[in-house]
Amino acid sequence: TRGCLLAAPLAAAACMVAALLAAAPSSSTAFFGPAPHAGAAGAGAGLAAEGSEPHGPERRQLLSAGLAAASGVAAWAQAPGAAEAFRADRIINAKKKYVPKIRLFYQKLEGLRDDIYLDVEFKADGSRVRYAARPADWYDGLDSKMDGPVALHTDENFGCDPYPTRVTGMVVLVPRGRCPFAQKVEMAMAAGAKSVILWDEKMSNEPLEVQGKVGAVRSKGIASRSAGDALSGGVYLTPRERGVTIMAPEVGVQNPGIDAVMITLRNGTDMVNAIRDGNKVTVLDVKRFDFSDNIDQFCKKELKKMLNEMEIYSTTQRLDKDDFSDPIIKVLANDRAEFEKAVRAKDYAMIRSSFKQWNSHLDPLGKWELTESF
Repeated sequence: TRGCLLAAPLAAAACMVAALLAAAPSSSTAFFGPAPHAGAAGAGAGLAAEGSEPHGPERRQLLSAGLAAASGVAAWAQAPGAAEAFRADRIINAKKKYVPKIRLFYQKLEGLRDDIYLDVEFKADGSRVRYAARPADWYDGLDSKMDGPVALHTDENFGCDPYPTRVTGMVVLVPRGRCPFAQKVEMAMAAGAKSVILWDEKMSNEPLEVQGKVGAVRSKGIASRSAGDALSGGVYLTPRERGVTIMAPEVGVQNPGIDAVMITLRNGTDMVNAIRDGNKVTVLDVKRFDFSDNIDQFCKKELKKMLNEMEIYSTTQRLDKDDFSDPIIKVLANDRAEFEKAVRAKDYAMIRSSFKQWNSHLDPLGKWELTESF
């Protein structure tokens, strides 16, 4: 025992367990519980009879278990911040996985009231189509600002640089990527644009600071790997649509001076191809969604999925990885119940406030913005 006191903490804990088993066999039984008895004949000479002390292979197994437990205790004692580090890692990883899904569901729900339709005419064949569009966070509600002839951005960097030619009075079509939404809109406005339609161009998972920089490029995307990703590339290198979103300026940046909406990759591509082929494209009119009718469909098809993603993400906010009775789990469950009640009641004000409340009760590491800036 004296030697244990002089040993390093980790070795000391293991040494104490060994001393406990060697000096006081009855203590080992109390610590590990009674040994299993030998069953039918031939079960093995090393197994202890019921009520007897462990010996042979069984004793070695118990000793190994004790050493592992003691080693774990000693390791946590030497690194008290390790548990919090693991918790932070758990929340951050869950945020990457679940928040994009929850955001898409919630923005679709918000869009049932705020989204608009663009009635677009293709002059070449006289066809007219209706495209769903999501207004930016700074959209002022004057739909007539989105009417008019459509032009492509005239710079060569995704609409991020000053335009070499004017687009006075035009609704300018700009792809997503390479720079923040607000910057794209400001560049179009400086060139005389009336308003902006952004289309959800395929882009990589990379953060804004490396968008468009030198790298292993696949189309508009950039290779991105995390620990454990296969080095062969594959679908991870393939750029993808990030999803139509509610656009907002970055924190601390003023709202752009003209309105903007976002449309899907497919619809944007149709308009781009037509304009590049020399055809005239015009937004003739703007229509509004019917909130009440569309929310019924959301309740039938998507509400349950959204609540499930919210529940999974909520459980990752607990303090201890094994403590599912953590009070925060109950708090977040009550928030989700209020949110579900508001959705089914079609109470838009309560939908926004209850969802905001759920988000506010998340761990600071787990909180996230409802809008996106690029």
